[in-house]
Amino acid sequence: MSLPSLQELAGQSLLRNEKLAISALETLPNLLLPQLFKQAYEGGHRNVLKKIVSSWPFPRLPLGAVKKRNASESLENAVLEEVDKLLIQSPREYKLEVLDLRSVGQEPMDVLSGPVDSWLPQTSCEGEKKPLKVAVNLYLRNGNFNKLSCLSQWAEKRKGLLQLYCHEFHIWLPFLSGCKCYLEYVNLQYIVVLGLHSLHNPAEFLDLISYLGHLMNLRKLSISNIQEERVISLEERRHIVSGLASKLLNLECLQELHLENASFFKGHLHKLLRSLKTPLDDLAVTHCTISVPEWNQFSKLICVSQLQHLSLENVRLASLSPEPLRILLVKAAHTLVDLNLEDCHIKDSYLYAILPALSRCLQLRTFSFYGNPLSMGALKRLLRSTANLENLYRELYPVPRDCYVDNGTLHMELTRNHCNELIGILKTFWRSERIYFGTDRCHRCNNRYIYNKTSMCRCRRFIG
Repeated sequence: MSLPSLQELAGQSLLRNEKLAISALETLPNLLLPQLFKQAYEGGHRNVLKKIVSSWPFPRLPLGAVKKRNASESLENAVLEEVDKLLIQSPREYKLEVLDLRSVGQEPMDVLSGPVDSWLPQTSCEGEKKPLKVAVNLYLRNGNFNKLSCLSQWAEKRKGLLQLYCHEFHIWLPFLSGCKCYLEYVNLQYIVVLGLHSLHNPAEFLDLISYLGHLMNLRKLSISNIQEERVISLEERRHIVSGLASKLLNLECLQELHLENASFFKGHLHKLLRSLKTPLDDLAVTHCTISVPEWNQFSKLICVSQLQHLSLENVRLASLSPEPLRILLVKAAHTLVDLNLEDCHIKDSYLYAILPALSRCLQLRTFSFYGNPLSMGALKRLLRSTANLENLYRELYPVPRDCYVDNGTLHMELTRNHCNELIGILKTFWRSERIYFGTDRCHRCNNRYIYNKTSMCRCRRFIG
């Protein structure tokens, strides 16, 4: 824990006397205000906060950066009330341009316009005062619409004086009908990250299509845990996928696509990915089943040609040909920095087929390979093959299958012997740090034992 700076100590001393602090604000240099604002918020000094905000001299107010999780809303409301007074003052002489309510993506000292606001529309220095830009991240769950409701009411009340801009918009709802009425208050074309989670009726994707057409600056789309509460015919499924694919075609800024536990798209995944006409930086298809025909098309897609991050976690690759993955690794050899193949059921012969291509991924920094049933001989060959990847700094390997006996029971003595031998091999290449060996996941608690790093769960069977 670092010692407080002289400026922090001065702020603490000043805030012990609120009246003195408020009077001192009139002569206090502007440079000291961001730190004092942070300390006043953390200390619950409501009156000092209001006074600071009433004459805020910077174009940005990073309110979200000083908020603590589960903190009282009264302080936030006090700041918002003071901002509201600024909006209706005449003449409008305040300098504030951006009120940032996001708890991530900024720091308490980000009070000047810069890269942190690059996703927002630029403010012209000429002409009349522009509406205040209120930046938010929205996370909608059942019964948790209070923040969006209050913000939308504020935007309606001060129409023309402020505009809501949402950077990340995540929805965890079985049905979308409850949140669509709020979308008109958010500038859709500035949403950067969109997440659709736990949807119970995939047909509602069709209701979203008209909105997706406005997301011209969308860079990341996540779709997870799509469930089917009713039987959907093949024709309707094709219609839904075709509608979604037609909108993805127009998302020219899309760089990241994450599909998790989205079995709804099985057999149609290639149609969805084929609609992307520009290369992605990040692709995650996890906890999904991929059919043979769509897997065989995987490496031919434009979107996978320059990947920096690829995750196929919990996709059963053992029943699929290794050739598409080999070709994909060859294509992305000069760009790939993160590869996650955890729990893909990859065996020795599959590994040997992709190993030459993997050893050419010279930019690779993290490699996750837990949960694949490899022999001791295959692991030795893998470690020696990746030895030339000089940028690798985090490697996650499975405990050899030789360590398991009697239908998956872990033999601890064998585990110690085999893992120590593998670590010895790594030391000859000066790369024993940040390299871990993990068991399969426990069938009961889903935890994974990491050799020499974590404790064994109580529900796992082991001997020795």
